[in-house]
Amino acid sequence: MQRWWIAMAMAGLAAFAPAAQAANEDPIVLVHGFGGWGRDEVFGYKHWGGNLDLQEFLKGQGHPTVTVAMGPTSSNWDRAAEAYAQIKGGCVDYGAAHAARHGHARHGRCYTALYSGWSAAKRVHLVSHSQGGPTSNMLIELLRNGSAAERAATGAATSPLFTGGKDWVHSHTSMAGAHNGTTFGRLTSFNEFAKQLLKVVAGAVGASGADALPFDFKLDQWGLKRQPGESQASYANRVWASSIWNTQDVALYSLSPEGAAAENQWVKTSPEVIYFSYSVGTTYREPLFGNHLPDFNTNLALSPFATGMGVYRALGTGWLQNDGVVNTISMKAPFGAPTREYDGTARKGWWNHLGHLQADHWDVVGSGDLARNLGPNPYLRDLYLSIARRLKAL
Repeated sequence: MQRWWIAMAMAGLAAFAPAAQAANEDPIVLVHGFGGWGRDEVFGYKHWGGNLDLQEFLKGQGHPTVTVAMGPTSSNWDRAAEAYAQIKGGCVDYGAAHAARHGHARHGRCYTALYSGWSAAKRVHLVSHSQGGPTSNMLIELLRNGSAAERAATGAATSPLFTGGKDWVHSHTSMAGAHNGTTFGRLTSFNEFAKQLLKVVAGAVGASGADALPFDFKLDQWGLKRQPGESQASYANRVWASSIWNTQDVALYSLSPEGAAAENQWVKTSPEVIYFSYSVGTTYREPLFGNHLPDFNTNLALSPFATGMGVYRALGTGWLQNDGVVNTISMKAPFGAPTREYDGTARKGWWNHLGHLQADHWDVVGSGDLARNLGPNPYLRDLYLSIARRLKAL
């Protein structure tokens, strides 16, 4: 049974469709979240689109689009540095001060530019999912204001990412963004959650076992690069046994409500960027106790997490609604950021909320379709084409 949530959303937003005349040719950059993977991983099954290759679909519709692939369990800082190197080209520089503070290497992998002309004159539209939301926020902050600690540590040798003065992002559209963290990490061991997530992905793409899953943790800075001839299982076990999980420089901290609050103290909404956001939820409020339970369309792999988050009241009842991974309250914008409901006019320096989608965390990028034995969701095309057209008209 196909979902109807995107069709309804499109009908609701039809009245606010942007003008057909293109106002810019800035490319879209797809920024994945926790557990995401690159285009050449997981046997070519796409994080963005699942059975539908959203990057190539959008390009075919006349919207230049590229995809970055950062560490799937890394911190927002490390992921922002990796996204910068991939878009601009060059070797990842995590910053000397940051690397020394957390005990990993300063430099990482080197990349050919996805958009070599990236500059104030040739900006980009960031479209993010899940942890990709706060990662994109941090990238925007570092580009604009840099890091005083990094400038003090390395002077003239500081990476351009940390020198500031770069209003290079035109817009940021966040899908199910974990801007204020999520409570899912409080329900179970983070390592066990990540292991189970990878098993679900492996099963969805028909892999015969953990060794067959081509999944790259991209943790070279921690000395955790997969070695030639090393099995996937050995590589994964080495990652999970690492001491990095005792630091704050990982997704476990960035995605916690406490970690998100700490990062949001200095990562601010830029007055030069147009922000959009979609809220997502796959739960409904049951009337007896007021808890949130997953609806019948929720992916079975996410249902236990949706249920657990839907009864976890330590942060208040406002945190109960969720999409199986992220609490809906976290998605509209970072707490305290200027926020408004989108009325057809996008306001710069504000989060323009595009509405609520009744869907689970994977539905909104299509990566759960194969687990349901479904082909490409036709409504996914409509949703992302509407996003692309809105951005092109800015």
